[in-house]
Amino acid sequence: MSVMWMNGELIDEQAASISVLDHGVLYGIGAFETIRIYEGHPFLLDDHLDRLHSGLERMCIRAPYTHEQWREQIQKLIAITAQKEGTLRLTVTAGKEGLGLATRVYENPQTMIFIRPLPHGHHTWFTQGKQLQVCTVPRQAVGGAESFKTANYMNSVLARQEIHDFPRTEGLMLTPEGKLAEGIVSNLFFAKGNTIFTPARSLGILDGITRRFLIQLAKQEELKLIEGAFTEIDLDEADEIWVTNSVQEIVPIITWRGVTKTERTVMNQLYKRYQLYTQQQLLTMEQLS
Repeated sequence: MSVMWMNGELIDEQAASISVLDHGVLYGIGAFETIRIYEGHPFLLDDHLDRLHSGLERMCIRAPYTHEQWREQIQKLIAITAQKEGTLRLTVTAGKEGLGLATRVYENPQTMIFIRPLPHGHHTWFTQGKQLQVCTVPRQAVGGAESFKTANYMNSVLARQEIHDFPRTEGLMLTPEGKLAEGIVSNLFFAKGNTIFTPARSLGILDGITRRFLIQLAKQEELKLIEGAFTEIDLDEADEIWVTNSVQEIVPIITWRGVTKTERTVMNQLYKRYQLYTQQQLLTMEQLS
């Protein structure tokens, strides 16, 4: 039996249900977070919860739980499922409101917490890398909500439908003006020499938790990092290209527009620091528990 938390109660996933009048169903009003679990510990959990709550506030959805209440449910579910390495999904929908757009605060949100096994080996994607393919579907940020992971995921779904070799190939979405934006399920980075470049948040990209974390790691490693508006030509001239997300961490792009990218100097430096940091966090959590 697969179990989950729904609205603060442990239930069988097969028994879970949601109203057809929920505005998450009718209008895509809701938010979610996907979090990596290392040895039973959700990584960067507070950062994810901060973004989740910011998104709910933007959509006028009452926050259903405090950080501590979320954490308590998550730890109980991890213990019950005994899923030490995996992915955690938190979802909050606006709740049952009926037809018609709401003009008031959503006071009765619905909450769901799922855990799934890690869909790949720990170092699989960093070792294998991926190809990168430009999507014809542009990155169309939902007005005012581009920094959050909302239930309205149509833009990414349409882009995903173009990529027939997903996830071995990641889709690259451009802005309507043709600037580099982000991957379908990732943020984009590239390097020339020891300088790192990444599209700016002002272009309408997701404010990725792993993106933020990597920027901090680059600063600690005293690597120069530039956020801005870049083009496909900049990727042509890059020595290294990679994408990031919470589940896959850092993923090298090995093929871009038919050209093989083999350089990994900057990536290796950041990946080593990333792995060291996760191990240090696990040791700290174990000492506190």
